[in-house]
Amino acid sequence: MEKRDGFIPKDDIDFERELRQREAEQEAERARLEAERREAEEKERAEYEKNLQDKKIELMKLRQGVIESSDVIKEEHSEPVKLTVGQKISGAWYRSKWLIIFIVVMVFACLYIIYDSVTAERPDFTVLAISSDTAMYYRTVELEEFMETYCDDVNGDGEVNVLIYNITTNYEDPNSATAAQAQIMSQLQSGENVIIISDADTDFEMTDFREIYPDSDRFTENGLLLNCALTREKLKWEAMPDTLYIGIRSPARLLSASKEDMQEEIDKAMPAFERIVEAVEASEE
Repeated sequence: MEKRDGFIPKDDIDFERELRQREAEQEAERARLEAERREAEEKERAEYEKNLQDKKIELMKLRQGVIESSDVIKEEHSEPVKLTVGQKISGAWYRSKWLIIFIVVMVFACLYIIYDSVTAERPDFTVLAISSDTAMYYRTVELEEFMETYCDDVNGDGEVNVLIYNITTNYEDPNSATAAQAQIMSQLQSGENVIIISDADTDFEMTDFREIYPDSDRFTENGLLLNCALTREKLKWEAMPDTLYIGIRSPARLLSASKEDMQEEIDKAMPAFERIVEAVEASEE
């Protein structure tokens, strides 16, 4: 019986063997490339970590003052971005809008205060009307007109303007007593407030005109008694108290003015006071 080599030709066996060999070589090559890639990544990672650690060390040295500069840490400079005017305004508003609003409000407030100070009408005289009831307060307008009749235009604005500053001495209400006392003390510290109209004794020194007008019986130690036909008519005050007087404070050193400054204000007020004295005495003749 004739011997046979088998069912698969010898050429096919050699081909498959060669194919497996090539596949093995390709697999080995892929493994080699993968190993090289991993090695490169490990090397790159190691270099990055080393550079990062070196920078941390240099930064600590800089902060501690061990070194003044470092070649390891270098600032990165980028080309500045050019912004339009609109972008700059928009950015400034976004970052600081509340600060900008605050500044604008303060500027307007300052301008208003300056404008109000420049345009405000300054009175020629301020008269302190000190009373224990509201009767004099209700006659503020009449009292201003009465005083303006006899006062001069001392500030040179072409008009005579008298400001009546009403202060109550009714201390029965404890809630308002402290405020009233504070008002009086505050106004009395101003060297410009030298004319007083009141219906009671004061706790501050007044000029005694009895030696200057020895023949008149209308003066007390506080000033000139105002109850007469003229004042009752001008002030529309038929029930005017007999104790109501107008007087001039004695010069003194104050918190806001020297004695000399206060004397200057008294000298300005004296002509008006003398005219009122003449008018009141003439009305009773």
